[in-house]
Amino acid sequence: MLNPVILSVGVAAMAVFYYFQSRNASVPFQIEKILLQSFKDYKKNGWPYDVYGPISHSHRNMPRSGQPLGWIIVDTIDTLMLGYNYTTNKSNKKEFLEQIQFVENWVENDLDYNMDSEVNIFETTIRMLGGLLSGYYLSTDLNIGNPEVYLNKAIDLADRLSLSFANSPSGIPYSSVNLRTGEAIKNHVDNGASSTAEFTTLQLEFKYLASITGNKTYWKLAEQVYEPLYKVNNILEQYDGLVPIYTLPDTAQFWGRNIRFGSRGDSFYEYLLKQYLLTHEGIYYDLYRAAINGMKKHLVKESFPSGLTYIAEKPNGLEYQASSKMDHLVCFMGGLLAMGATEGHTIKTARNMNFWDEDREDDWLLAMKLTHTCYQMYHQLPAGLSPEIVVFNYPEEQRNEFEEITQLDRQNWWNSPSGDFFVKPLDGHNLQRPETVESIMFMYHLSNDTTYREWGEEILNNFAEHTAIKGNGIVEAYTSLNDCLHVPTGKKDNMESFWLAETLKYLYLLFQDDIDLTEIVFNTEAHPFPVLEIADMEKSNLTTGWGLK
Repeated sequence: MLNPVILSVGVAAMAVFYYFQSRNASVPFQIEKILLQSFKDYKKNGWPYDVYGPISHSHRNMPRSGQPLGWIIVDTIDTLMLGYNYTTNKSNKKEFLEQIQFVENWVENDLDYNMDSEVNIFETTIRMLGGLLSGYYLSTDLNIGNPEVYLNKAIDLADRLSLSFANSPSGIPYSSVNLRTGEAIKNHVDNGASSTAEFTTLQLEFKYLASITGNKTYWKLAEQVYEPLYKVNNILEQYDGLVPIYTLPDTAQFWGRNIRFGSRGDSFYEYLLKQYLLTHEGIYYDLYRAAINGMKKHLVKESFPSGLTYIAEKPNGLEYQASSKMDHLVCFMGGLLAMGATEGHTIKTARNMNFWDEDREDDWLLAMKLTHTCYQMYHQLPAGLSPEIVVFNYPEEQRNEFEEITQLDRQNWWNSPSGDFFVKPLDGHNLQRPETVESIMFMYHLSNDTTYREWGEEILNNFAEHTAIKGNGIVEAYTSLNDCLHVPTGKKDNMESFWLAETLKYLYLLFQDDIDLTEIVFNTEAHPFPVLEIADMEKSNLTTGWGLK
């Protein structure tokens, strides 16, 4: 006979278990509802335009030709497919399928990249090419629709983007290309320099396309940027694996000395690791390892008084003062460090594998700390949503080590309740960015720690409450914010495509239970690609074509 005390405890434990199971089951449904509301509002009031204002229903296309790139549409394809795959709600499943079919028909019959317009190769690659390729992958894997529709359009677009490499003496592409004429165009500012992160964030897309088609040209074009970049600048010795955020494409020399993990620097580091995870090329893990060691040496700091870990910037070079400014964009680093440590295995499994060492253990602990810091950038804000940029506080005695911030300046800034960070008035906007929920998603699936789901649910609820647009008391859409420092929040009439492509996708995947991170790699716009088989790569002769010696 069971002990009554044990039985009582067992019943209580089961009650708690079923409570959390029920709660976790309801959150994906809430996300599906927000996703469908957002997409259907765009479809009704903004289709097929690239830029959409969900308050005014204003819309426009980005190219000068007036044709749509499919900015929001193509970026959302795979999120709709994942919703169709994972939903347990019959009505939502039918709704997702209808939207997928509508999108696929438009891609096949209306989307035309033969347009007399210049486009940024980075943004077009990660969003449009990445979206089409992940549409192909998921359409094939999940047996939804016609994969060839997405592949054919991807090949056409990639062939046009490839021409951006044509006129560069160094092999580093210019910033933009005319999709019809193939004319490659330098950056119109910054002395014609290309953003270092931009031309080093094409590789997943081009290499995956090479593996599908067997066309090695895509692989070679994407790969050829690294050898001149590393050798001309002596990155490993002179910069400890880190890179300034601008590069002159004609010479491969760095332009300026600003080193940061925020805009124009971020995905350089991301794609070093993700190429290794996608293609198993060891050189990219070695370069990633050097970069992370350099980051730890020069940029990792702790705030005062609570010791929140953050990644600083070096605007004038490694030997000069650090800035305690950190963009929300940097919050992807928690997830990246965790994936670099475990290679997609759970932390429990990874610690027992042959590759585990002190560096990886330290990376994992740093991933936890950074993700916690980024969560606090939400949790401590009045709206529970992060601003675009924060400035971390540090002890007065360290003031000479960092940039000068006068007391008068601080009086005009928003101060976090803990005193660990400030927000300048012009940095208090929120664009519904994905980087923090991205890291939270990775940390949950790699650790199985339910704290990360609790953080994600809190952030989701704050998005739902403070970014919603209501008509007659009914939620119609969601929008960015001009101000998240005050409640009620100041609404911004703009829905970024990454709200659908990344933020809602990562939140949705956070609450799924069968995500195997050893089998897929997400590009920087959250478009999933399958990890490539070494045997298939060797069969197609897709191998690393450069080295540091």
